[in-house]
Amino acid sequence: MENIIQIRDVTFDYHRNSEDEVTIRALNHVSLDIEKGSFTAVIGVNGSGKSTLAKHLNGLVLPTEGEVVVCGFNTKDNETLWEVRRKVGMVFQNPDNQMVSAVVEDDVAFGPENLGIPPQEIRARVDMALQSVGMYDFRKKAPHMLSGGQKQRVAIAGVVAMLPECIVFDEPTAMLDPRGRKEVLDIIHKLNKEDGKTIVLITHFMDEVVDADKVVVMDNGHIIMEGKPKEIFVRNEELHKAGLDVPFAAELGSRLRKRGIEIPDNIIFMEELADYIAENAGSAKNL
Repeated sequence: MENIIQIRDVTFDYHRNSEDEVTIRALNHVSLDIEKGSFTAVIGVNGSGKSTLAKHLNGLVLPTEGEVVVCGFNTKDNETLWEVRRKVGMVFQNPDNQMVSAVVEDDVAFGPENLGIPPQEIRARVDMALQSVGMYDFRKKAPHMLSGGQKQRVAIAGVVAMLPECIVFDEPTAMLDPRGRKEVLDIIHKLNKEDGKTIVLITHFMDEVVDADKVVVMDNGHIIMEGKPKEIFVRNEELHKAGLDVPFAAELGSRLRKRGIEIPDNIIFMEELADYIAENAGSAKNL
């Protein structure tokens, strides 16, 4: 498949503040390809470099060394940086930080207006974006009257209205309750599966990544694992050493195996685990 984003040997160093002479290395020679139309999940503990990597994908942060190329545009090229940001949209952890207007539909219109889109097309884009996230009926509401999950859906609509090819979600459910998390995840999967958007999801919730096409595991500025979810989550000991959990079904399967129960090590969904147990419930060897 065609790569929409190419990350080549990227290193990123920074200082805590203008007076600090100590250099901190957030990314250390990272290389990664993001395929067009794919769903890539990036996981890692706080400080692993995953959010710094996310900010490189649309030029919010530029590499100290190496390069990031988006749809053929190098993020270090000031003349094409605007094109990069048209191709790749960002949704952050706190939706309040992305709200700029007192009315929901005006907030969603902000991005297209800055792109110089004609008013009639902006109207169509705003309606389309709000309908895509299930917030059209709230278009006249004030953002501060919405729940956390609803605010995040409006923030997503604001990005969708700009018609990017790729959307990067930087821990978008971290501040939400379980209901809000499910609402946002459902929208993310819809954008990928139905609308064909390339998705990059940064998260520390392992159950959010089991449906991804590819999982990237980061630790101390390095990519330490990369592969399909079933390939990654069988390596639970390595994940634990990196400070990460595994999906509940994978963890339960591991504990059952330690008790001598023959559970396949590639089960990561609860439905798979339940089906396997039901099918083998009569086998004394297994259960």
